[in-house]
This record gives sequence, structure tokens and C-alpha cells, in this order.
Amino acid sequence: MPFAPKNTKVTDLIVGKLGVRRSTARVYASTLAMVAREVKLKDGIEDLTWLRKKKVLKFVSNINNLTRRKNTASGIIAGLKTIGDKKTIEQYRDILMQADKDYTAFLTSGKRKRKYKDADAAWTQIKGLWRKVSPIIRAQKIWQLGESINPSAYRQLMTLIYFKFLSDMPVRRLEYAETRFIDEADFKEDGGNYIIVRPKKPWTWSLGNYKTSKTFGRQEFLVSMGLKQYLKKLRPITQSKNKDEYIFMNSRWKKMSRDLFGKFVVSNFNTYLGKRFSQNTVRSIKVSSVWKDSVKTLDALRLAESMAHDPRTAMVHYR
Repeated sequence: MPFAPKNTKVTDLIVGKLGVRRSTARVYASTLAMVAREVKLKDGIEDLTWLRKKKVLKFVSNINNLTRRKNTASGIIAGLKTIGDKKTIEQYRDILMQADKDYTAFLTSGKRKRKYKDADAAWTQIKGLWRKVSPIIRAQKIWQLGESINPSAYRQLMTLIYFKFLSDMPVRRLEYAETRFIDEADFKEDGGNYIIVRPKKPWTWSLGNYKTSKTFGRQEFLVSMGLKQYLKKLRPITQSKNKDEYIFMNSRWKKMSRDLFGKFVVSNFNTYLGKRFSQNTVRSIKVSSVWKDSVKTLDALRLAESMAHDPRTAMVHYR
């Protein structure tokens, strides 16, 4: 039974006023609902003028966790933008800027605990994980199920495809969740993520919907031969289950949300590596394995472009 949507009025308001994606607006609305609970707001949250209250500012200022403080301040700024309150926004921008400074200082202090010790060894293990999944799929004859496959068996195929992506392709954020097959003749440069299928040419992974797309624009990467062979076998199954041909789907054969995909990643690493690695941790391992001792400028720039981040970001957040 599907869950009833929450905070729909605030979500609709944010989408209408700010023009952000609905998924982003839902996150902001959820943040505002959390703040309302914490400050014991008696009335509903739909009238966002309550964000001007001093007790709200005090609550956010006193949040110890830096990431939570940043995210909460960002949500409140979105709410204040919705009602056009520029004066109060400045107070939260000050909180946000200070939290950014504190967070950067924390990352560069050497006190940050990582989930891995040796990036080289960790990356070697990650690159080989698809080899653990492939024999299981062969033994269970999952490919032979074809269009009659069930969600549990399809999840095994998704795991294989995901690990093969990591092994052969640039390590991205959560763009995988929105990647779908499309024939070259039907491809248009919109904001989507695609595996472009070409009959007599190499296939490409074309990305338009990702965090830093305004900086890097649409990016395209040649699909490796190994990954292409798996995707060729997967496409007829995907076509039978989802008209939009999304590769990563939930148990109801709908496109997997980014949130669910993130949980899918952690679950698979826990199963096949015994580590609860997130996609961000995987990116950190990849960067650290390249930067380990010293790195050539050209290599750093190529890596940053393929992963769609600024090299300075890699030095602070990932290395």
C-alpha cells in the first residue's frame, strides 16, 4: 500500500514560487516540518511567516552537527524565499556561511574518520565486485528468465550492472537512478540521463541531469564492451517492465528514486564487501586512489571532469 504524501501544500508552494524540482521541494518541506516540530509550533506550517520567529533562528544556531545545521538553514532559506523575506534570509545566510567554514576546517583538520584505510586496496576490491555477482546470476540462471523475471531476480541483475558501471565507467553521484535506454534516433538533448543505443556504433552514457550540470553541461562517455554486453541482455527485460526503459527500478517496476538508489548502494556493499559504503564514499575512495601520493595536474583535471566536480572539491571533500 503506497504511503500518503506529506507536506503537499508547502511542497506545491515552493515549486510554484521557486520553480525547483518537486523532489527538491519535498526535501525543503520535510526540513521545515522537522523544524516546526522541534520548536513546538502550534499552528500548521503552511503559513511560512512563522520562519521569522526568533525561536526558529535560535534552534538552527544551536544545532551542533554541522551538516544538519547547513541543511536546516538551506531549507529555511528556501521557505523564506517563497514568502519574499529578504531581511530574515540574511541571518540564515550568515549561519550557512559560518557552517561552511566550520565544515571545511573540520575536513582539513585530519579529524574526519573515513570508512576505509587504504584507498588503493579498497578501490581494487570495488572494481572486482561484479565478478562476485556474475557467477551467482549464472548459477541461478537469472538471464534465462527473460520477461518473466520477478523483482527479486531483477535486483540481482541491477547489482551486477551497478558494479560493472563502477568498474568500467566514471564514478558518478546518483545519476544511475535516472539512466534509461534510448535509441539514437529518439535521443534529444533534454535534461535526462541515457544509455544511447546505436546499431553500428559504440553506445554512450549521456548525462544531463546531475548536480553540477550547469558547470559541465551534458557529458557523454563511451560504454565499455563488457558493460555493453550486459546492457544488451538487460534491455529486452527492461522494455517488458517499464515503458520508459529505466535500468534501475523498484519492486513495482517504477523508476528507482535517488533516495532508494542510495539505500540500494549501501545494501549491496554490505552484502558483497561487508562495508556500508555510500556512493559518496565510493567517490572518495576513487579520488583518494588517484591522488594518493602526488598527482599530475592533467590527471586531476581529467578525473574531476569525468566525475563532474571541481579539483578543489576533491582536495577538501574526497581526498
